[in-house]
Amino acid sequence: MARRAWSDRDPGNGAGTSRTKGLDSQRVAPAAGLNGNGHGNGGNNGAAASHALGERGRAEAALAFAASIVESSDDAIVGTTLDGVITSWNAGAERLYGYTAREVIGRWPIGIAIPEDELPMILERVRRGERVEHYETVLVRKDGRRVDVSVTMSPIRGGEGRIVGASSIARDITHRKEAEAAIRERDTVRSVASLAAASAHEINNPLAAAMGHLQLLADGVDAKGRRRIDEILDALSRIQEIVIRMTQITRLELTDPAPYLPEMLDLSRSSELGSPDKGLQT
Repeated sequence: MARRAWSDRDPGNGAGTSRTKGLDSQRVAPAAGLNGNGHGNGGNNGAAASHALGERGRAEAALAFAASIVESSDDAIVGTTLDGVITSWNAGAERLYGYTAREVIGRWPIGIAIPEDELPMILERVRRGERVEHYETVLVRKDGRRVDVSVTMSPIRGGEGRIVGASSIARDITHRKEAEAAIRERDTVRSVASLAAASAHEINNPLAAAMGHLQLLADGVDAKGRRRIDEILDALSRIQEIVIRMTQITRLELTDPAPYLPEMLDLSRSSELGSPDKGLQT
């Protein structure tokens, strides 16, 4: 007798079984898309989808966390193309450079932080995968103020490891530079003052002897000779004042520029004796 086949579907969810019926035998098999326990691959597929969504959520959360770190950093963090055109600009960059992100993204080259003549060389190093660390330069803010900065540039790599851009991290080092300059000035003043004091000592000994002998000679000459000796003593007194100033140097002040003369220390302004409250009348 001919065999008949039909399928019964569960009206609730559309899933069911396919049955083949003969005269002396009957087999019940899972319908297409179902496994042996009647649940099909939907369970496994649902678990895989849920896992993928979880991984995606965690990745997005990690990216958001990293973005918040960049945005809240005190350092100026800037993303650029390999041509130097800015693609990202955090709040630290706005504070340091004075430009808003809207003003610079896609419009301004990173040369506002790195001199234009040195930018191609640095970007070429980044293209080769090199990291340029602690490059110190002077930038000009939007308001025209000059700021000392330390810049580190690193390559940005895409998903396949190819270098697609550069990241720049700039830090304001103005206070450090000012401290270093103060230390250098202190050491220079100390060296100059030490040399001047030693020279003053060597000058003062014969100067005092000369003034003493002139004063003794003044008692044995006539009026005309006394006037000449007084003139000599006045000149030596001015030399003596200079010698005293040489022992009181506390800062370095140069004389006003003059043609055909080298830079010279202005003793009157560089010594304590030259200050308004302690100055000697000359």
